[in-house]
Amino acid sequence: MNRMTIAALAAVLAAPAALQAQVAVGARTSTSARVEARDDQQHARAGADAEVQAAIRADLPHEPVARAAQRARARGRSEAQAARAAAEARVRLQTAQQAIAADGRAATHAEIIAAADALAEGASQADLALTARRAPDDRELTASFRALARLGDRSGDFSGAASAIAGRLESGTSDRAIGRLAASGSVDAMLRGTTAGLDAAGSVSGAAGGLLNGGAGVTGGLTGGIIP
Repeated sequence: MNRMTIAALAAVLAAPAALQAQVAVGARTSTSARVEARDDQQHARAGADAEVQAAIRADLPHEPVARAAQRARARGRSEAQAARAAAEARVRLQTAQQAIAADGRAATHAEIIAAADALAEGASQADLALTARRAPDDRELTASFRALARLGDRSGDFSGAASAIAGRLESGTSDRAIGRLAASGSVDAMLRGTTAGLDAAGSVSGAAGGLLNGGAGVTGGLTGGIIP
């Protein structure tokens, strides 16, 4: 048997061993990739949990932070994206708290959540601060921030909406009236619209009048809330 024949035979015999070695390397690489992916996922989930804990430590409402991560996962997002959503929610809550407290006002969790929702819709920190600054000290602002989110979104003018709502707060307009005016989607209506029939007290008196006048007062109580 000559040298060329021996070399060829050796190559044939060595081929299965080389193939097995390649398969083994591929298996190790695949296993390593799966382990790394699992570690990354666990790390990202820990990131979302850390955002919740950070909210708790800052005395912020933590439920919206957890919900943001849960919504991202429900939409098929990765754990890294869920963690990012949680972080964005926490930052909005923190920004809302700072805006409300800019002039020493204490913010409730309900107010912080409503203000953060307004930020998510497009309001600015300055819009929130203006609304809080011009409101009476004892006025609860959850409904006002919800009205800001609605009116700003519908009108496209968050700055004008904040100024108009702040004016209504200064004049003592009720939450119900502010909410109904915001539903019109018009900043001008918030500024100049009548509140006759929009306050809860007005509706009650209208209903009472209906009982005394064959129902005419009930009709008046319902139609009186229409924005001119």
